[in-house]
Amino acid sequence: MTFSVKAKKAVAAGLALSTLMWSVSFFAVPVAFAAPHGSGCLINSNGTVYLVSGGQKRGFTSAEVFMSHGYNFGQVVTANSDDAALSTGSLLIYADGTLVKGPSDPLVYLVVNGQKRGFTSGSVFTGLGYSFATIQWAPQNTFMDIPMGANIDSTSITGLPMMGPGPKTVNCTTTDDDDDGDLSGGAGDVTITALSTYGDEEVGEGDSDVEVAAFEVEADDGSDVRVTSIKVELAQQTAADSVDLTDYASEVSVWMDGEMVGSSDADDFTENNDDYTKSIQLSGAVVRAGDTADFVLAVSALDNLDSGDIDTDDWQIGVSSVRFVDAEGVTTTESLTLDIDDDVVDDLVEEEFDFASFATASNVELKVALDEDEDAINDAHVVDIDDTTDTDDVELLAFTIEADGDSDLNIQEIPAVITTAGELDEAVLVSNAQLWMDGEVLANDTVPTGGAVTFEDLDIDIDAGEMAHFVITVDVQDTAGAADNADTVSASLTTGNVDAIVAEDESGERVVDADASGSATGNAHAVYDAGIMVEFVSASVVRSFTADATGEDDQGTFSVTFEVTAFDGDMRIDNSSEVADANAAGQGVEFSRVATAGTPVLASDILESDTTDTEDGAETFEVDENTTREFTLSVIYAADTTPTDGSVYVKIDSINWGTAVDNTNANYYEFDLGDFKTDYLFLNGIA
Repeated sequence: MTFSVKAKKAVAAGLALSTLMWSVSFFAVPVAFAAPHGSGCLINSNGTVYLVSGGQKRGFTSAEVFMSHGYNFGQVVTANSDDAALSTGSLLIYADGTLVKGPSDPLVYLVVNGQKRGFTSGSVFTGLGYSFATIQWAPQNTFMDIPMGANIDSTSITGLPMMGPGPKTVNCTTTDDDDDGDLSGGAGDVTITALSTYGDEEVGEGDSDVEVAAFEVEADDGSDVRVTSIKVELAQQTAADSVDLTDYASEVSVWMDGEMVGSSDADDFTENNDDYTKSIQLSGAVVRAGDTADFVLAVSALDNLDSGDIDTDDWQIGVSSVRFVDAEGVTTTESLTLDIDDDVVDDLVEEEFDFASFATASNVELKVALDEDEDAINDAHVVDIDDTTDTDDVELLAFTIEADGDSDLNIQEIPAVITTAGELDEAVLVSNAQLWMDGEVLANDTVPTGGAVTFEDLDIDIDAGEMAHFVITVDVQDTAGAADNADTVSASLTTGNVDAIVAEDESGERVVDADASGSATGNAHAVYDAGIMVEFVSASVVRSFTADATGEDDQGTFSVTFEVTAFDGDMRIDNSSEVADANAAGQGVEFSRVATAGTPVLASDILESDTTDTEDGAETFEVDENTTREFTLSVIYAADTTPTDGSVYVKIDSINWGTAVDNTNANYYEFDLGDFKTDYLFLNGIA
């Protein structure tokens, strides 16, 4: 593949004179209907494939052009006699977003707004995110059919379509006898009524058939009527933005009771003093005598709207006439009051709408949060590491990314921060970080000093409204090397990290900072090559004495039970307990009481074990390596002797542990103790 420095092509004024209609010979689904197919249907008429659009049939110049619009051969049906009678409209060229290469042209081109725009260098091509694998080799005639546009000579150019429209759904139903057969009755008339279904709608970049206005047509009892056309008018009211319809829209379509009955390309509208008008021909729009049908106007937007145009644009759309025929064959035009450029939505069928970026119209939002199902990972805990070998895949953080809104997201990069304490250089304590999803490693990055890591080349698709679950792990050094007991390590996605996530919405646009929210910060986890793990078992509180006489106070017994497991050696727990003090050797279990009023009086406190060990000492309990013992802290509080009545609960703040038999142990387990507390108990004192 070669690229010239500057494209030197003349701008084509229209389709090449050599253009030939593309003819094919393949099986097409036969049909037996006499009425013409509606807009959007693909028909095979005498070997030529057409798209029915706005009461016309438009041909494709090649199979490549046909497929660039997202169609496949299985969607084509055989034309009937009424299809063949449709007038022939302009030929279709390659769809916007198609990459094409001509047979004798050195450049690769991108089709943008019906023009081909050449890339001036390979670095610009790849720098904008395009792939050589998606280039189509165009036949000479179809390549020359595409008018020439401005070169693409910089990676800073925005708003370019990243891909074609993708697979399209084709509706080739034709109106049956109930909808479009012979009209019954005599002279007929209609009543047109505006519907308030829509108002101030947003038409998103690249969106198709966004409904913006609605009205109903009621046929009187005298005759069925066939609505043959409606006159649609549009105008843009903000002087600071473009007033050219073709700078915004690709098509305006008309729907009846949920089925498309007509459409017109935006460039087929007639402009007069910045007002755009088109009588859109309808097919199959029959309203039976005495019945009512709902009609909807819908607008399709271009794939690359100018951000300067859509910031304050203000469009109005309305209907100025409805043309219909009754069973006697009389054609009538029902005129409606419409002043489309008066900047006031006050006429019968008139609504306001505006165009918006894809992200705005789809309410694109990327949301990051802690994974609520993975508290065991995110809550502070002790990590068992080795004294001679690095410990790999230590789980630090579990988080989710949600594609909130109406757009799928593709995640390409996720930055995160690894933080250490004790050993302050992250690169010394931790060697690598990994990003996991569904049990598989997606990326691995070296952890530098400062801890900033970026997981790249992810290509993760998250469907609109869905959530993906991730885990960050690290490889921790051994204690014979860089790690010391009680060093801590944690991982987080700060607000800045979330803003820096590289993600695209389904239109290919980068998710901007304003559309990325949330954060995820895991607690600090302590590393030890030998120590204890603690698990909450239960907590209870009972009223052990009820005051019923002067000078007596209620008393309550508050109990918290927990398990201690020793790893990589025998460990000891000091067998005492202490209230409301700083961590100190020999404290055993430190606890505190929380009262809503007054100062409850501590009557007694004790730490007990449900089992005994022959090596228990006068001052410590022993927990053998790889075994578990259960302990209970029991505390009795009485009401304030003042007295001041109030509610009280007890919670554990830390657990003293070590290997010494006496009370000199100075390690303190303080991880994830939030559940280590009782319920409130009301204590009453009688003066």
